[in-house]
Amino acid sequence: MEIRPIEMRDIEQFLNLLLTLEANSKDDLYEEQPLNISNTESLLSSVLQNAKRQIFVAIDQQRMMGYISLSGNHNEMTVHRANVSLGVLQTEQQNSIGRNLLNAAIHWAEGNRIHRLELSIRDDFEEEIELYTALGFKKEGERIDALFIDGEYRNEIYLYRLIN
Repeated sequence: MEIRPIEMRDIEQFLNLLLTLEANSKDDLYEEQPLNISNTESLLSSVLQNAKRQIFVAIDQQRMMGYISLSGNHNEMTVHRANVSLGVLQTEQQNSIGRNLLNAAIHWAEGNRIHRLELSIRDDFEEEIELYTALGFKKEGERIDALFIDGEYRNEIYLYRLIN
């Protein structure tokens, strides 16, 4: 398993990964923009040109198995924070891939003056929450009935991890 920063040559494989993750999810993961080559190319271009953003991918036998995106900004008050988004294909190695991607993100944060990683996650994603907490993330709060999925309200959990 190779964990590495994404490169422009990964556009097509990354788009296929995102489409597969969305197809296997009950959520509209990427409702902001349609998933296509043009939007994916724009995303990768902006990530590669911004020191406060990074995407790592997990490659196994030349197949992209997952990604982790870190998105910070240059605002003086929040420059020390980065938002985390993790997506991994459902396989027997899912937890291992997620753990390796999270460790790469933590290492990147340490080297890029990021003091705080943060994310939100559905409250029923128990296995994923366990993975985050095993790697030092803590529950910060919960938004009650913040999500409406399949005709039901769901809570959204906020997690954070401080980088020392």
